[in-house]
Amino acid sequence: MFLLSFRDLHIRGGITYLFDHGAAVPVRRYIPMEYYFSKIQLFDEAQIVTPGLKRKLDRKAKKKLEKLGKQGIFLGRDPTKLLHKAERLQKVSENATPTAEQEIRKKWKIAMLRAQGVKVKDDMTLLKKASDKVRKMKRKRFEKWQERHQQVAQMKQERQAKRQANIQARKEKRLTKKLRKARAKGRVFNLDQN
Repeated sequence: MFLLSFRDLHIRGGITYLFDHGAAVPVRRYIPMEYYFSKIQLFDEAQIVTPGLKRKLDRKAKKKLEKLGKQGIFLGRDPTKLLHKAERLQKVSENATPTAEQEIRKKWKIAMLRAQGVKVKDDMTLLKKASDKVRKMKRKRFEKWQERHQQVAQMKQERQAKRQANIQARKEKRLTKKLRKARAKGRVFNLDQN
């Protein structure tokens, strides 16, 4: 067995040549000359949406949500809005009880939506809890903001007061300096010493 340095091996046309004392001896090893480059796909062609198509898709999605909301299947992020919708739907449908077939159809729709990965919010107690949590968070944020607003106003007043005091001190200093110079030159007599 013999050791080779990298400069002793040369590849031409897929065949490796070994240069041994000036003579090129082909080594029985074939390296394919095919190169593979990964295809970079920045977006899916099906996802290219023009503004008009986007509006149309948004309208369809909104209609679908409204239709599901009328059936008592609530999707969305804002728990307070969903809770109000549910209460409104309960008031409207108090006297009309749904049939067994409608109940089964509704349960199937909910199951299909959940299978697709959609979060269906149909538990009223959880909606109330979430709504209360959001309300508390908003109140807390509001109080924090009010406190910060008051602190900023107070700091502003303190800075203004300090500024006014500095301006007044500078005025008095300037006046005393002028009076001292005038006294030194004999223009102003000291009336206090009498």
